[in-house]
Amino acid sequence: MDAGLDGDAELARLRAESDRVAQALLAMDDHPGHRLLRGTTLSGATARRWESANAAMVGLWEWFDAYRAVLAQASATRDAAERRRLLTGPEVVLAAAVPARTLTGPAVASERITLTELVTRMKGRYAELTALFDEVHGAWSARLAVLDPAAARLAGLAGAPPVERLRAEVAAAHARAVADPLTPDPAAADLPDRVAGAAALLEGFDARAAEAAATVARAEALRAEVVALRAVVVAEIAGEHPATPEVSGPAGALAALRVRFPDVREQDLAEVESAAGAVLERMKAVAEQLAGSVARRAELRGRLDAYRAKATARGHAEDAALSALHRQARDVLRAVPCDLRAGTVAVARYQRAVRDRTEAAR
Repeated sequence: MDAGLDGDAELARLRAESDRVAQALLAMDDHPGHRLLRGTTLSGATARRWESANAAMVGLWEWFDAYRAVLAQASATRDAAERRRLLTGPEVVLAAAVPARTLTGPAVASERITLTELVTRMKGRYAELTALFDEVHGAWSARLAVLDPAAARLAGLAGAPPVERLRAEVAAAHARAVADPLTPDPAAADLPDRVAGAAALLEGFDARAAEAAATVARAEALRAEVVALRAVVVAEIAGEHPATPEVSGPAGALAALRVRFPDVREQDLAEVESAAGAVLERMKAVAEQLAGSVARRAELRGRLDAYRAKATARGHAEDAALSALHRQARDVLRAVPCDLRAGTVAVARYQRAVRDRTEAAR
């Protein structure tokens, strides 16, 4: 009686175990990594590992069929001893994967294990298979998480040849990711950055082109000021003739850019931006140099007047020598053209003489 009760309890436990195994196997069959593997033409390392895993899955289902067959026999018998033998003894017959011939006997074509041992074995194989499916799905998802946004961004761009080449590269990388997610793909590593660069260029092209045009326009406006200022400097200041480089107009530069657009517009736009910036900086440098010459003359004139006022305040207005030095400096600074070097020397000479007179009078 006790043996029968024990057999009934063991039968109930193993039936529950059977239900759990069945649910696990069905879940494994529907695993996204498994669906990907069985529904795709695979290649590389993924194809090799799937070939082995597929055979292992077939074997796992065969083990489960053998498990249920013995469990069905145990459920059908009314003999308690027979039931216990089926439930606890090595009554599950499994075909050997590779029959092994012994030295003195025939090839061993099968093995016998208990239901509990079989459950342990099924759990081990299940864990190996689901680990592979998790790995495949994880690798595939990681690759597509990078490639899908790149493809979506390219889809919104005009079909220029550079964009079409990037689309082809992304599509090829996507195909490789699906066919062989377990093999790294270094060729696709820089695709997101290149797509982002192309998108940034094309999406911001109009704004960048407008800014380049504005830069050239500013250079043109500054050049007009420089030309006028240079005319003053050439006429009025001796030896101060900095060059005023020519500046191409913004309309011509951008018109040439639009003619070549869109095939090589990235190169053209970069060239226009660089040239526009260089021209503007060159105009600023020339303007600063020219303005410096005019400012230097004004500063010398102002210093001469200040020391003339100082000399008068100290009672040296009638000093003939000082007056002569002042007249020399004034004549140099008012001459057209004005020699700034000579003017600097003359002002310094007068300034030193005023200081000498002031110190002598103390």
